[in-house]
Amino acid sequence: MAISQTQANNYCYPSLCSSGDSHIACNGLTTLSSNCGADASEVTMCSTKQQLIVDLHNKIRSKVAMGQQYNGANQRFSQAARMATMQWDPELAYIAATNARRCVFGHDRCHNTATMKYVGQNIAIKSYYGMTFSNEELLTGFINNWFSEYKVTMPHQIASYPATYRGPTIGHFTQMVSDETSRIGCAMVSYKRGNYINKLFVCNYGLTNIINHPVYVAGNVCSRCNSGCNSQYPGLCSTSEIVRNNI
Repeated sequence: MAISQTQANNYCYPSLCSSGDSHIACNGLTTLSSNCGADASEVTMCSTKQQLIVDLHNKIRSKVAMGQQYNGANQRFSQAARMATMQWDPELAYIAATNARRCVFGHDRCHNTATMKYVGQNIAIKSYYGMTFSNEELLTGFINNWFSEYKVTMPHQIASYPATYRGPTIGHFTQMVSDETSRIGCAMVSYKRGNYINKLFVCNYGLTNIINHPVYVAGNVCSRCNSGCNSQYPGLCSTSEIVRNNI
């Protein structure tokens, strides 16, 4: 199983993180924290859920890459010259789980790998009482909520991710459409606080938003894809495209 392989990696190497930061998977949780409570459980990311997450991301990336997405001010986002197809990454999923198993809603400071030095992260939580949601409904809702930030994202912020920004949140959306990000891995846990059920969702991405760098390079669709276009997701490079997931 992929997790057993990733457990063998040493995430305590200082070189994985910025100076002074501790890696979330360095002696990280392999089971749920006692903070989660007796009724807590980890949602199994089976192949069906993995595919749902990847498909939702790639449909969004395809629409943006094709130049078919407009923001709330009716400004069109440019076509993408080399938008990678997102694929599931077991190691990123394993590291995401070490965050989620804390049952604490918050980003961790370091979640890099030996090959992906600037890993990004989106997190979400839903608390509810007296209602029922399937895990698939929740996953879809979380991802669509991140995507909804397109409404307040400006084309110039796609051309160069802002160094200083005090406006509405855009970073979840920009993370989802980063052209140098081809890997994703996610985890979800369920736990109670009083009468409320909490579903906490964590996704790690091969490359984070990089300040003063384009979220994606504008250009004719697939014009810079070395491997050709993806027939399933128009506008994206084929799944055989070699993507560095690094800067």
